Amino acid sequence: MAESLDINIDRQIAAVLVVGFHHAFGPIVEFCIPPLPCQKITQQQTLEKLELPEEWSFLPFLALPDGAHQKDEDFAYFHLPPVSSWSVATETTLFGISCNRQIASKDLIVKTPDITRSIVQKAVVVLARQPIFGPLRQKLAVITAAWFNQRDFTKLDILHVT
Repeated sequence: MAESLDINIDRQIAAVLVVGFHHAFGPIVEFCIPPLPCQKITQQQTLEKLELPEEWSFLPFLALPDGAHQKDEDFAYFHLPPVSSWSVATETTLFGISCNRQIASKDLIVKTPDITRSIVQKAVVVLARQPIFGPLRQKLAVITAAWFNQRDFTKLDILHVT
């Protein structure tokens, strides 16, 4: 989300996540910026299964709902309770919007070992401090499409909030 349309919107963004569909686990959170409270911080950011605070155990299912594979692009809206162990989310409810898409794995330039199915489903999620879904939806759609168009999910720079 490097190109800001409105600096006030960017100040409202608490976190950006990626939720992917894993062949063995179902929907999982694979990436979060800033790092989740239980996440080990490493130099190289990769997509991997991240541990969630207990209060947010249902987040992957909200962001990448059942039946998401039936549309080329879809959005989900939800809210999450505060998480006392994470400074980003201690004080108030966070408002989530996700944009999910899919791509044929044969169309990917870089295929990581976790890609075992013919279709890859992922959702880019924005957690905001206010319910600003309208302004976020358009920006999120553009960023998600651009990330998928790279055909390389290891390139995560486009998802970083400035």
